[in-house]
Amino acid sequence: MSIKKFFLCLAVLFPFGSANALLLNGTNVPKDHIIVYILIGHSNMAGNTTVGSDSVTAPRIWNYQWFSNKQWVAAKEIPGNLANGLSSKGEGGPGMSFLKDMATAYPLYNFGVVSNASLSATCKGVDLGSNGSGTPADSNRYWKGAHLYNEILAATKEVQANVTFGGIICMLGTVEATRTSDSVCREFGIDISQMVKDFRSDLGQPNLPFIIGEYENGATGDFSLTLPWPQLVAAGIKSVPSLLPLSATINSVGIAMADDHHYTTTDPGRPEFSRRVVAMIQSKNWFPPPSIAAGIANGKGALVCKRKATNRLAFLPAQGMEVLQVPGAIQHGFQVDGKSPASAR
Repeated sequence: MSIKKFFLCLAVLFPFGSANALLLNGTNVPKDHIIVYILIGHSNMAGNTTVGSDSVTAPRIWNYQWFSNKQWVAAKEIPGNLANGLSSKGEGGPGMSFLKDMATAYPLYNFGVVSNASLSATCKGVDLGSNGSGTPADSNRYWKGAHLYNEILAATKEVQANVTFGGIICMLGTVEATRTSDSVCREFGIDISQMVKDFRSDLGQPNLPFIIGEYENGATGDFSLTLPWPQLVAAGIKSVPSLLPLSATINSVGIAMADDHHYTTTDPGRPEFSRRVVAMIQSKNWFPPPSIAAGIANGKGALVCKRKATNRLAFLPAQGMEVLQVPGAIQHGFQVDGKSPASAR
């Protein structure tokens, strides 16, 4: 390996500094070592109950309070007050367990979330039934131009200069499947894909991964998958990876239900959903995020810099998620010209 390549690899493994850094608990964290995920969705993402909220933070996990003091704070939920959830609009969602799982899997990184998940939220269709959000139904949507879309876009732009975005994690569909129309349900997969395309464009992040939970498999009553509208929405969600590059869906089979359409706050409910999200990120090689991998090149062809993994999460269908110690295992190879790592040696 040439001296130039050696120092480029060294810079990836041990950053000497960054033009942008975020001050977290008195420490300047380089932009490429604070990875932020954008959480959007309905009550299953926002959290719909104060029971089971996680008020215990952990090292290297953060929440951006766009809704109050515009500060990064140690991530935690405050029992007994829905307004203190990670999105400010609920608590008991999967955000806390996701942050803790990512911090365990990647101990050299800090992780943060920006969330405005909202009760009764939809993508494009307007909720024609009950609406627990306190926001008018026409505004309580993630369609470009609607209030929730504008709100989360503004919040992410507030932090963009000093963080690296890891992706969007989304839970939507049950409101469309029960309180909109047949035409809205039929177009759900197309609408979700367009929403993400618009958001990527407005944020200037064309390669931002998108992960959406599949329709709640254990839903019952009006939300049951035996009914036509839930079936249409479920099919639409599963179609997203064929319509949208860098997207994936999360299987919902076996995730415990608290009621007719919400996951339990404890295992095997929302924490199980979180583990499956982490496993998907790993299986897709979306960590480190594509924006970091794409930025490494030496101008004379491919440069592959490999890092050693410390912890690796693996999803075992029968057992859930386990943390596996894999000393010396290769975590990820940076490849920027489309060639295989072998051809770039």
